[in-house]
Amino acid sequence: MQTTGDGDLEYDVLIIGGGPAGLSAALQLGRSLRSVLVCDNGEPRNGPAAEAHGYLTRDGIPPEELRRLGREEVIKYGGEFRDTKVTDVSRDNNGFTTSLDSGETVTSRKVVLATGVRDDLPDTDGFQEFWGTGVYHCPYCHGYEVRGESLGVMVTNQHMVDYAKLIYNLSDDLVVFTDGRDIFDEESRSMFVERGIEIEDEPITALNGSNGDLESVSLADGRNVARRAVFYPPPMEQRSELPEQLGLEVNQAGLVDATRSQRGMGFTSVEGLFIAGDASSGGPPSIPSAVADGYAVGTTVNMELSKEDFERGWQ
Repeated sequence: MQTTGDGDLEYDVLIIGGGPAGLSAALQLGRSLRSVLVCDNGEPRNGPAAEAHGYLTRDGIPPEELRRLGREEVIKYGGEFRDTKVTDVSRDNNGFTTSLDSGETVTSRKVVLATGVRDDLPDTDGFQEFWGTGVYHCPYCHGYEVRGESLGVMVTNQHMVDYAKLIYNLSDDLVVFTDGRDIFDEESRSMFVERGIEIEDEPITALNGSNGDLESVSLADGRNVARRAVFYPPPMEQRSELPEQLGLEVNQAGLVDATRSQRGMGFTSVEGLFIAGDASSGGPPSIPSAVADGYAVGTTVNMELSKEDFERGWQ
């Protein structure tokens, strides 16, 4: 890190977002002797979850602990952190100027957006309360822990029918909830019913339980269906307003399309601006995918910096 004559903080790369993708990118850049600042406002997507699963050698680790260990590794290679929100990013011929909620101004040659996404949860009573403790979006992340239990899966559009088939493998006691929507045609309904899977077409009015444990799903006709866990992949939206502010287009899935080419990964339509992790279309939303994407984007950014050093003679 250098300080400009105006007191601004100057780095090779600013990474916005300190989750697995941002930390992974920062690690590779630090090991490449690049000056890196990671800004994070402390609102991780997997914050409600007690454990993270599926990441080799770290299966079952609390998400907060994973981030702490990641920070320690980045710091070891010279990376710096600010626990603050980024309020504005602008680009000029010399790179990027970024304003932080802390009042600091940062200049950098490159910016990596690792800001993640926000899950757009239904306003059904109890849904928010049990999100991450009894209602889960990812069967790979949480399915094993509730295997063999009474499970439910919400299927609210045609694309979720195949998702429901993933849950079938976890338990012989599965109920599919359509939340009052007309989803299944006769053929697809028969496929589930013939396998002993009940389909509930009544709207869901509430999720019930105690001490963070889901116990039942209330339906509009007054019935309560006992369930230990419910799976539901909610729509996603960008957690940060920065992608839109910087002119990036968000697709119908709530993601920013990231370009993959022979030059590397994570390119956006704005020169010098990269995107990694859940916020991008680079891979499925999971910790292993985010780490892999962050690695690829970090190495791509370092290659771009190296090319500039030789071709343009950055001073």
